[in-house]
Amino acid sequence: MTGKQKVDGPITIGLDIGIASVGWAVLGENRIIDLGVRCFDKAETAKEGNPLNLERRTARLMRRRLRRRAWRLTKLTRLLKREGLIPDVNVLKQKPVKGFKTPNLWKLRVAALDRKLESEELARVIYHLCKHRGFHWISRAEKKAAESDSKSEGGRVKDGLAKTERLKEKYRTAAEMVWKEFFKPRIDNDGEPVRTRKTNEEIFDGVARNKQGDYSKALSRELLADELKLLFQCQREYGNTHASAELETAILSNGDKKSGLFWEQKPALSGENLLKMLGKCTFERFEYRAPKASFSAERHVWLTRLNNLRIVEDGKLRPLNEQERRFALPLPYQQASDFSYKQLRNKLVNAGYLTDAFRFAGLSYPSSRQKEDEKAKDPEAEKLVKFTGWQTLHKTLKDAGLESEWQQISCHALEGNAELLDRLTWVLSVYKDDTEVDAELRKLPMPNLEKMVVALLDIRFDKFSNLSLKALYNILPHMEAGLRYDEACEKAGYHHSQLHKIGEGEHKFLPPFYSGRDKDGRLKFNEEMDIPRNPVVLRALNQARKVVNTIIRKYGSPHDVHIEMARDLSKPFDERREIKKAQEEYRERNEKDRTAFNTEFNLTGELKGKDFEKWQLYREQQGKCAYSIDPIDIHRLFEQGYVEIDHALPYSRSFDNSKNNKVLVHSSENRNKGNHTPYEYLDGQNNSERWQRFKGFVETNKAYRQAKRNRLLKKDFGNTEAKDFRDRNLYDTRYICRFFKNFVERYLQLHEDSAAKRCVVASGQLTSFLRARWGLLKLREESDRHHALDAAVVAACSHGMVKRLADYSRRKELEAVRDGFVDLETGEVINPVMYQRLQEHFPDPWPHFRDELQARLKIDNPALLREEIEKLGSYPPEAMESLRPLFVSRAPQRRNSGAAHKETIYAQPESLKAKGGVTQKVAICDLKLADVDKLVDPHRNEKLYAALKDWLTTRDDREKRAKDIEKIAKDAKRELTTYENAEIERLRALPRKPDKEGNPTGPVVRTVTMVIDKLSGIPVRGGIAKNDTMLRADVFRGKKDDKFYLIPVYVHHSVAKVLPNKAVVSKKDESQWTVMDDNYAFHFSLYPNDLVQLVIDGESILGYFIGVNINDGGLKYYPHDQRRTGSLKKRGVSGAKLFTKFHVDILGNRYPAPPEIRRDLA
Repeated sequence: MTGKQKVDGPITIGLDIGIASVGWAVLGENRIIDLGVRCFDKAETAKEGNPLNLERRTARLMRRRLRRRAWRLTKLTRLLKREGLIPDVNVLKQKPVKGFKTPNLWKLRVAALDRKLESEELARVIYHLCKHRGFHWISRAEKKAAESDSKSEGGRVKDGLAKTERLKEKYRTAAEMVWKEFFKPRIDNDGEPVRTRKTNEEIFDGVARNKQGDYSKALSRELLADELKLLFQCQREYGNTHASAELETAILSNGDKKSGLFWEQKPALSGENLLKMLGKCTFERFEYRAPKASFSAERHVWLTRLNNLRIVEDGKLRPLNEQERRFALPLPYQQASDFSYKQLRNKLVNAGYLTDAFRFAGLSYPSSRQKEDEKAKDPEAEKLVKFTGWQTLHKTLKDAGLESEWQQISCHALEGNAELLDRLTWVLSVYKDDTEVDAELRKLPMPNLEKMVVALLDIRFDKFSNLSLKALYNILPHMEAGLRYDEACEKAGYHHSQLHKIGEGEHKFLPPFYSGRDKDGRLKFNEEMDIPRNPVVLRALNQARKVVNTIIRKYGSPHDVHIEMARDLSKPFDERREIKKAQEEYRERNEKDRTAFNTEFNLTGELKGKDFEKWQLYREQQGKCAYSIDPIDIHRLFEQGYVEIDHALPYSRSFDNSKNNKVLVHSSENRNKGNHTPYEYLDGQNNSERWQRFKGFVETNKAYRQAKRNRLLKKDFGNTEAKDFRDRNLYDTRYICRFFKNFVERYLQLHEDSAAKRCVVASGQLTSFLRARWGLLKLREESDRHHALDAAVVAACSHGMVKRLADYSRRKELEAVRDGFVDLETGEVINPVMYQRLQEHFPDPWPHFRDELQARLKIDNPALLREEIEKLGSYPPEAMESLRPLFVSRAPQRRNSGAAHKETIYAQPESLKAKGGVTQKVAICDLKLADVDKLVDPHRNEKLYAALKDWLTTRDDREKRAKDIEKIAKDAKRELTTYENAEIERLRALPRKPDKEGNPTGPVVRTVTMVIDKLSGIPVRGGIAKNDTMLRADVFRGKKDDKFYLIPVYVHHSVAKVLPNKAVVSKKDESQWTVMDDNYAFHFSLYPNDLVQLVIDGESILGYFIGVNINDGGLKYYPHDQRRTGSLKKRGVSGAKLFTKFHVDILGNRYPAPPEIRRDLA
């Protein structure tokens, strides 16, 4: 059954939302109604973690730049033709013909200063200068930014420009400098210049262009403009009538550095054009967002962090008091760079507000042992806040001698009048062109206006807040008074994080995140929702929305919605990679500990997790009981009833199951402690001797991390503090979780009988604890089914379950009660009789929940699944009838776009065309000895290739000798000598092309051309490029032989709008593939992630289609629940008895695909 199904009783939807999957489960009162997994491709590249649109955008911008450049040069050639310098516009796009007086254009540009040029010579010089017109900073601010960061690309460009400008001072023009500095005559072994045979001219070697990130030869556009101006002047002096002032003006314009074919460039997005792209405020919908560099936006960030800051002092967690907060508020404005936690600590301690013993809550303090090992960083060195706008403005104006003007503006801002400073940063953020910035700044009432404008032209800002200046002006006064951001929003008449009342959703289904499309067909965000713009997050949440809506269509409105989100969902790619690395390192350390544990106790077989944890805590606590500080006998470590693992902050009061809350204690201590904290149990209030002993041990134990110390020494843990602790451990409060929680609460109409008002966002720690206690192993490597397991656990995390869990934990904590005492959670007196009414077993959602979930996750046979579930007795007949095994759904990719071909274009000379061969340029450093025999034209280059073999044979030995020289100098802690540098340069020198006699007097060989015998691809600009994106595979069936054939359809076919008609033939060139004529019938088309079933050689195969192997015609696919390295499979289809395609809906229901006709390429 796949239509809408009637379900008796309330239902709960559980979601486990990850980067590339949404696990989901629908739970009833006493059974699992349904569960599954929806998988999709991550919205980022696999290797670099860049947004998927980045490569497309980069390529599109490159094409746009090349197109504009080509159009500019086309206009130039047309102008030169009109002026009579060339007969045809195509002349300049070709190399000079034989007999051209000076074919080297750099040399010709130098000659233009000393003689009259012919018409074509002048045209080629002008064209060369306009084509290679050098680098130009679009603003003073861009140039200034490059100066401050020498390691960036902009900084390297700046250094290169400065170098060439210094060199140019000795020469008349840039071309003369390039010719003299970068081109050198070729010298033979006798020290004589090498000359051409026919004309006896000297041969010069050199490169005038930058290569591979090296900008040492970068030329300024202004330098080249000066050269072009001088060239026109000299040619007019030599009587060249074509070098008219009118032509010079058309090319160089009137000196504004904007117009004229030489300067022509599309301006950066600025002013009104930028505002079209700028979003509106979250609260004030008609106001633009404020610059992040504005005083008010930076003030908002600082007040948010300051008001939320918590410290731990003498075991108590508290915010800064009003006096401390007022003292801290102006401190970052006195800094020239980042303001760190350490700096705040020092200021507060030195001023006498706090003692040095306090700690900042939320920082991961290392243990003393980690500090001694020098493996831990000081967490307080971390940035607390940085005022980029404030500090940049201050430094710029101070350097310009405008300190007093800055003091005047900044003091007004700090006193509550920030309008001028905010308007100033608005101009510097919205406008990019110097002329526009100059004009806008002059409208502001700044002191010493002329000098201020000149100085501020060196600055630009580029990021924006989510709030407008209007909203900030309404919110900030309340935050200045000490209110949190959400409280300040409420005071200002706004609703932080939600613009709705909880539980008043009016939509049966969750609405889309988009409101429609713009005039260009691009999707527009629904601005009322304040949707996250992170593409990875957006795709995951959109898929979750679709899952919820599909569940509602099938099972009706839910009574509750529970969510868990991957911890790394909204983190940047680099941070996720670091987290993964840290997790792998932790696993490695854990494995080493387990090996040491097994060795110490001579254990074999399966390791008990509790025993291993006891041993780890034993080592951490130096072999002592955490409370009594008495020694623990390691030989009795695993003895029943001797020692136990306890939660320092009782689990029933904290729900903290982390290692920082676990200690190893004697069983008697654990029984006596009950559900007290160590402070309560050891009579810390009266500073008892036991408390002093315990406190001294905790503070001196180097293995304890600061987070663990904070828990062990915590003093205030009343109802309010315990509730805050529980909420942090039970519920996930990250921004992305809050967004989806509020989205569901705002829009989704729950079942009319539902008493729930809020969507529950469970923490990963809670669900992990429940999984472990319910005996549900999570094997990520096994398959994608574990996402459904997580979703089922999340769905079971109801408020009732949390209450039962707390009751169970209290029972465990109080099970040794004899005389009775006050339970700190409820205030009642607990005695042995009352103790019995507490739950005996760890709470399950319902009996046999684990067995039911395991069966629903693992059994693929429908009959066997029904047989196992029927034993439970909790499924009505209609539920048994609709019961189906879990099937992972994957989002298909029915796109019609992508990269048409790979970037590398292989040359294809006429001599190789017949065989389908191509040539490829290979850097000499990447060349292998075996590849020399594959180089082009061996009969014409015998001496060169022999020299290359000799060079490659001795390369490793030469490199070893060079490294030995470097090592000797390094070990001796000295610089390399002149001789050593020369020797290393000789050893690492690239080979030179030998002359007729075999002497290496020719040019340096940097690349060689290698022949590739066969390459399948598409013609591009006279060469061949490999196919890139395969859009689909069209399946045909022979009418005579009843065999199946696959035709790969690529993006380049879509570009050409021509459907291919050749099917892959195993191990044959594309020219020999089978043509699909009237003897073959179209079967269907397969897109990536389409589900297919093959019956071949008695085997039934079911999997998601990935692509076609064009070498052997095999179909590549993944099993439905696996898509990771090693699980890709391949199978030929020619002899299949059955080849079927299925559609899979979001919930994993399968439907045979209807008959289809072959689609054209739109």
